[in-house]
Amino acid sequence: DAQAMPPETFRDKVGLIAALLQLSQDTDPPLPPPPTKPDARTAAPPARTEEPSPITRLPIADEVTSLNSPDTTVDDDLATIELLLSEFRKHQGGNPIGENDEIAAALLGGNPKHLSYLPDKGPHLNATGQLIDRWGTPYFFHQLSGSETEIHSAGPDKELNTADDIVR
Repeated sequence: DAQAMPPETFRDKVGLIAALLQLSQDTDPPLPPPPTKPDARTAAPPARTEEPSPITRLPIADEVTSLNSPDTTVDDDLATIELLLSEFRKHQGGNPIGENDEIAAALLGGNPKHLSYLPDKGPHLNATGQLIDRWGTPYFFHQLSGSETEIHSAGPDKELNTADDIVR
């Protein structure tokens, strides 16, 4: 025997069910996922804002303007370069190493202490930044040890390993 529900009770229950259905469909939009922390292995390093250290020009740079001067000799030039290497050793703990252009760059301030031992312009440098002799030929530097370097000028014939080479 099922009892009949009065019509107003039935309508109330149907209305309540409809309201609950409506509420279940009216949900807020999903929240965005939480921000992720960059993976330390793939994150870009922070931008460097540090400026390069300024180069300090040493007084000896003003004293070596006689390199390749018509008033001096090739022996004077080689002695001047030996003096520059000696000053470099005193400040840096050893000779500059590498090919001519690397040695010239080190003497021009491209060294850990940013000290310049040479003027950055003059007849002692060619367009590519190599130290050159008075005939325009790049010097050849032969490292004998950390404190001794042999300096070769190709001489007037501009060819290394010939009879007119000047070595010091």
